[in-house]
Amino acid sequence: MSQSNILRGTMMLTGANYLSKVLGLLYVIPFFALVGDTGGTLYSYAYNPYQIFLTISSLGIPMAMSKFVAKYNALEDYRTKEVMFKSGLFIMFITGLISFLIMFLSAEWLARIFVPTDEFSNSLSDVTFVIQMVSFALLIVAPMSIVRGYFQGHGSMGPSAISIVVEQIVRIVFLLAAGFVVLKIFDGTITMLLD
Repeated sequence: MSQSNILRGTMMLTGANYLSKVLGLLYVIPFFALVGDTGGTLYSYAYNPYQIFLTISSLGIPMAMSKFVAKYNALEDYRTKEVMFKSGLFIMFITGLISFLIMFLSAEWLARIFVPTDEFSNSLSDVTFVIQMVSFALLIVAPMSIVRGYFQGHGSMGPSAISIVVEQIVRIVFLLAAGFVVLKIFDGTITMLLD
């Protein structure tokens, strides 16, 4: 891989990460206008443990996959590369499943950390329910990250950069559209929206 390809790939990933962060920052304005402080707080109660469990479930394996794919491509050992990819995918599925189970089953305990008394605007059952619903994403996102590592190992940063931005856009559009539909059209509750 030439220096210009490495530089171009690095710039693509950096730009995609910055664009994703800016989009994540900007969508908060209409989201909070839609759900208010109570809904925003409920969302953060679930999102913070989700981020921790997502980090634990990936364990740096996507980065390692990228390095091994590049190494075995350079050695022209394509069979080993594919075996490593399949093994990594299986490991990421298992770590995602374990993280999901731990987060789902410990949701009430986590909720008690955030809402220790009934003095808060969100109830313990609401926070528990939202944490449980968010935990399902670990089943998909953890194995999906290994695919990014695979593409990066091939020196193809475009699919990774595009997926970072597309994931953020889909998440934002889905969250805002679902919020509007649940709250404004069906007169649902914030808890129903965030599940």
